[in-house]
Amino acid sequence: MLARRLTLTALITIILAVGADGKTSVKSKETYIAGNYVAGSPPPVLCTPDEARQQSRTLAAMTPGAFVLRGRGNSMLPLYRSGTLLVVQPVAFENLSRGMSVVFQHEGRVITHVLVAKTGNGWRTTGLNNRRQDYIAVSDRNIRGVVIAAFTPLEGDVVTMR
Repeated sequence: MLARRLTLTALITIILAVGADGKTSVKSKETYIAGNYVAGSPPPVLCTPDEARQQSRTLAAMTPGAFVLRGRGNSMLPLYRSGTLLVVQPVAFENLSRGMSVVFQHEGRVITHVLVAKTGNGWRTTGLNNRRQDYIAVSDRNIRGVVIAAFTPLEGDVVTMR
């Protein structure tokens, strides 16, 4: 029951932190991960698989244009592990900023990486667990949205520590 209250509190905190412009004020405890600025990327809420599905769907339903996507792969470790449910909200290209986790498409693949720097042809991105930055530029043509919340499902009982 305590874990349920904690995850519902986290959901309410996330909902309150998402502004009308789609930007989030939720800050990661770590501003940098693997040398990459990630302050615009929400830290994941750890919860049971059922709670992760329910909370991600609830938040997406309450957020205009938002959708839920299940992350796959290890490129965003240690921030988002494979299986994390990401709530993604479309946002205007000009509202992007360094440190946000974005979802974009390239050759039919959907990729979630962190914005590193703005360039003449878009944004450079990187996976936090990758050795090099991406060669693909994120532009207004391939951006699908920004991650506004993340829910990592954990098997077994959720334990909280102080």
